[in-house]
Amino acid sequence: MALSPDIVGMTYLYPDHYVVGREEVRQYAAAVKNEDAAYTDEDAARALGYDAILAPLTFISIFGLRAQMAFFAHANIPILEEKLIQAEQGLKILLPIKAGDRLYCHIRIDSLRQAFGADVLTLRSRISNQNGQTVQEDYTTMAGRSEPDQDPESDVPPALSLRDQLR
Repeated sequence: MALSPDIVGMTYLYPDHYVVGREEVRQYAAAVKNEDAAYTDEDAARALGYDAILAPLTFISIFGLRAQMAFFAHANIPILEEKLIQAEQGLKILLPIKAGDRLYCHIRIDSLRQAFGADVLTLRSRISNQNGQTVQEDYTTMAGRSEPDQDPESDVPPALSLRDQLR
């Protein structure tokens, strides 16, 4: 069954904070091949006026996905991470995210439509830091299936996700 349009407008405050780790920032910068020294070297970040290394602009995706999946679980939205495709994302950077920051995430379901057998949701998020300052606003449009993969009367087991196959 497709998701109800009644979920549009729902909001969620992720119940925990996310601590930005220095080594995690460095690993993320290497993984996305961002070689700017401010992402790995504290002296370079200090030269720009910051007291810690800066996180690459898309670093928030780590925390964002965690918060989104928690929102889905909280709201009983039956879309699983392995059945989710991100179609679009937009970021508005207001302040840099730095190693040591504690981040908080507030999410709102902005829109919902059905297309090609999938639920297409647009979520808007506001990320704030330990000082209550909004550091980033973003939106993401994602498509996922909320319906089962198979007919419940079928004897054919559902396909295993890659994660389950590797266990």
